[in-house]
Amino acid sequence: MFLKRAVFLSSLVCHQTRKYVISSVHASLLMVLPFTANAWDATGHRLTAEVAWELMSSDTREQFITLLRAHPRFEQDFLAAMPDAVKSADSDTQARWLLGQAAIWPDMARGFEGDDQQRFDNPNWHWIDGAWVRDETVRQGNVYVNTAPRPDIQGVAAEQIHERGHVDNVANGLDFAMYELQNATNKADKAVALSWLLHLIGDVHQPLHTGGLVSERLFPEGDRGGNGTRVNNGNLHSTWDRALREIPVSQSMPALMAIATDISSDTDQLGFRPTYWLQQSRDILQSTVYPQSVIDNVLRSENTGNELGTVTLSAAYEQQMRDIATQRIAEAGARIAYTLENL
Repeated sequence: MFLKRAVFLSSLVCHQTRKYVISSVHASLLMVLPFTANAWDATGHRLTAEVAWELMSSDTREQFITLLRAHPRFEQDFLAAMPDAVKSADSDTQARWLLGQAAIWPDMARGFEGDDQQRFDNPNWHWIDGAWVRDETVRQGNVYVNTAPRPDIQGVAAEQIHERGHVDNVANGLDFAMYELQNATNKADKAVALSWLLHLIGDVHQPLHTGGLVSERLFPEGDRGGNGTRVNNGNLHSTWDRALREIPVSQSMPALMAIATDISSDTDQLGFRPTYWLQQSRDILQSTVYPQSVIDNVLRSENTGNELGTVTLSAAYEQQMRDIATQRIAEAGARIAYTLENL
């Protein structure tokens, strides 16, 4: 364990010596990032995987890329989906792309049909009820408007999550993915678990996957993590999902790597602590995600009975959102790398 930590921290310190590697892959990434909006959108999940790749040792990279080749849908969802620009590139670029593809694969599973949909699509794993608490998640993730807070929902202990049927939210999904990676004997199951681990670490760092807004009349069951809250760019959830989409990868990666390097000396920040990451996201949701303009808009509709209007987010809000998204995606990438190094 100590040796792996040393290797990981060394790779963080010296990542700047590999700037030529980062630069060489940027062009490929820009050509192949699909622009679909799920969780962090595909751009966000691929950026998270790219940060993790930069921080992992070569042995760890090889180990998990080899494992991905045992994925039960590797041929159709990985090899067949690989863009020509990546196929003609070097093996390092191809392996980077494969890790990124694994990070978005659970969103791809939403579109599967028949037996594969039953086997691989887990829609409830991407988010969590804002009233759920456990371990380091000590406060709810709901913003309550015009209504009393709901009672806490006490979550099942991680040690009891040993089967797919035990999973009903992002925290349990991470518990199960880690259990499978540590205990499954079938490599195909491990490869699927790796894909979910990569994806769900990203998801739990998106604040609107950890709670939402609850009100008496409009949203008695919650606004589905901002999906029901109208803003100028569509809805609040999708706006946060695509926070970094318009920023060129060549600009976002240096900022992401600087943040990842900054937290590298704090192993408490990096260790596998899903409920700590969940609480961090909820703190952001409570303090920042629902601006007063959105809350006032809900109150107007609640009090007058009129249809909910659309809120125009300020330029300052959108910049703060991009800054937070950069921070959270960098943290997710660093935590993925550290987790995989220590597996």
